[in-house]
Amino acid sequence: MTSPPHERPGPLVLVSRLAAMLPTLSKDELDELADAVEALTDAIGLQRDWPADSADDVVGGEVEASIPLLDDLDLTRWSEPDDTGDERADLVAWLNYQRHEFIRKLRDLSTEQAVEWSVPPVELSVIGLVRHMRQMEASYLGTGLSGEGDRDTYGDDDFAGGSPDTVDDDLRGWMAEVERSDAAIAAVPSLDTRGLGHGRSLRWSLLKMVHEYTLHAGEAHMIRFAALGAMER
Repeated sequence: MTSPPHERPGPLVLVSRLAAMLPTLSKDELDELADAVEALTDAIGLQRDWPADSADDVVGGEVEASIPLLDDLDLTRWSEPDDTGDERADLVAWLNYQRHEFIRKLRDLSTEQAVEWSVPPVELSVIGLVRHMRQMEASYLGTGLSGEGDRDTYGDDDFAGGSPDTVDDDLRGWMAEVERSDAAIAAVPSLDTRGLGHGRSLRWSLLKMVHEYTLHAGEAHMIRFAALGAMER
């Protein structure tokens, strides 16, 4: 029997519960979940009847990025990393893959769409998520591993912050933080070595960041569709 609407958990609660399960799932289960999420987003688009400018906008075709800085980035879809048997190399490969999937959510967006709170009443934009992940990179990798500096760039003004005028700086800041994180990762001797900042192992830190990117890329995926008003993949 279907629960009354007031007794059912909200969509964000359901997504949070699902995200919490991700570290426990096998590769086959993650692949199955990814297919299910893609089917769900298609169904949501049909349910809301979001308009598209044309059929070419929705199916196939390369669309030039509206944010100039993205023109120099590879925003194509990557294949998932192979299982090499080297735990450290595999964890770093998955981190890079999830970073790439995350930043792909900015493709096709104008600067105005990138900062739009497109799913009211949630005060969250794609650029807000970029700002948040810039801080996560510093907390868990750059500063967390090296112990150098304290780069809480936005404080509490990450998720809801940002404007069309900050998009370029926010993106460049995220990319610079990724470079600092990669340098910090390379300097750590082993997966068991603990960071000089947060005291957590490199293994834990990499797993934590893969989780963070997986969670927030999913949020950015839906916010992007809403901002575009179309299912532009």
